[in-house]
Amino acid sequence: MDKASITAKNKRFTALAWILAILVLAVSIPLNLIFERINVNFDMTPNSMYTLTDTTKEYLDELDAKNVTVDVYFLTKLKDLEGDLECLALYRTLLAYKEHKCFNLIDFDPDTDPQTLREINPDGVFNLSAGDFLFSCNGMVKRLPGTLMYTYQLDENEQIVSAEFRAENYFTGYMKSVVDGEMPTVYFLAGHDEVPLSDMTQLAANLGNYNYGAKELNLMTDTAIPADCCILVIASPKRDITDVEYKKILAYTREGGHLSVLMSPNDSKTVFRNIEMLLSNYCIGMNYDRVEETDANRHSHKDVYAMMCDIIQANTETGEDLTSALLPNVNNIVTYMPYSRSFYTIYGTNYGKLTADTLIRTQTTAKSVPYGGTLLDPEPVEGQPQVLSMYVIDKEHNNSKLIVFGSSEFITDAGARNAYFINPLQLFLTSITWMYDSDLDMNIQDKARSFDSLNVNSSTEASVLIAIFVGFPILVAAIGILVWLRRRNA
Repeated sequence: MDKASITAKNKRFTALAWILAILVLAVSIPLNLIFERINVNFDMTPNSMYTLTDTTKEYLDELDAKNVTVDVYFLTKLKDLEGDLECLALYRTLLAYKEHKCFNLIDFDPDTDPQTLREINPDGVFNLSAGDFLFSCNGMVKRLPGTLMYTYQLDENEQIVSAEFRAENYFTGYMKSVVDGEMPTVYFLAGHDEVPLSDMTQLAANLGNYNYGAKELNLMTDTAIPADCCILVIASPKRDITDVEYKKILAYTREGGHLSVLMSPNDSKTVFRNIEMLLSNYCIGMNYDRVEETDANRHSHKDVYAMMCDIIQANTETGEDLTSALLPNVNNIVTYMPYSRSFYTIYGTNYGKLTADTLIRTQTTAKSVPYGGTLLDPEPVEGQPQVLSMYVIDKEHNNSKLIVFGSSEFITDAGARNAYFINPLQLFLTSITWMYDSDLDMNIQDKARSFDSLNVNSSTEASVLIAIFVGFPILVAAIGILVWLRRRNA
């Protein structure tokens, strides 16, 4: 074959290659634009990270058929999530919900659109921040903190090794809650000279803003704790509960009921044996004391009992949003606790089945001074932080939750008006939603998100990996070039 023929043949093959490449582009580009226009996506994740479960689809279809609409306010612009790989699962999930007319997503930036923020949260009771959600339907409103979307598992080096995406269970559960319009009730124990509900009108109003009812409950006359009780509050009784009441409350907690116990110091010789037994079930002990601050720079207006304290970040695995909005680096408000007693941990036989953590504690300059009770020759305790609030989750008994505070003054009308005590009051309100809203479970499994990693244990192993991932492709390319050079004039 002469040189002219070879040249002509090469040109034909080159032209054909260019034509094929152009045809591929001509087909792929329009197809890509078409699929983008009709918003078709394929979920290739092993656990369908970006696909709604049948439980959710059936519920959303049911709401669509009934023409029910839930307004879902999202304190972030949806488009801001589109290019963020960390938020890809949330972004795709929101798009999937938006396909149903019952899910009316209203996304906005609270910094550039403060008017919308004021409209949905006029009194600031929901403590909203960027990334949070607010579900609203027929006057029922529920706040869903954005921090609950993922839970992370860390290794010994504090590196993320896996994450659980939890949004779908929350979204569907919160929709059902506001659609059903159920009004859970916070009951305040009465009959032992507790702080009466009539002295907590501002608190009751705040609970109403959160869509909770507030009632008093006398277990000496009522046979049991009512079924609509989401939390039982015991606010500074002057007398102990009876054995019969103890059994009723214990039965309630064994079924997953939640307790909030606020015990201001009491100078009487009363021993709260049954209340101490309730707390000991959660491995918490109560001191008969009152805590005072010895550093004049850490109490208010020369009142040694109005103490500057620290709110401690709750365990993220289970405390989630309990303290996240109240930490010093978030709201920049100094935490003061009023006249308060202290608590301590009891390492009982069930301690391993509990999750417990401190919520509020003093600095080492505060001291515990014996006050009330019958302990003989008590001694002050100083030189160490005093614990004024704790939380516990009893995993053995349907995740029954307990919050204890060393004072109840901040939930009274007088205390609520005192700006010093705004953080303990907000913590109490947050604990209500933390206890109850976590029970809005649709039994939709969390979706695991794994993080791929490559561990190299030696230089030899590193060399082999380099040869495989770098050297081999270079070798293949070199062989291809060599073959082309040898055959180009064939």
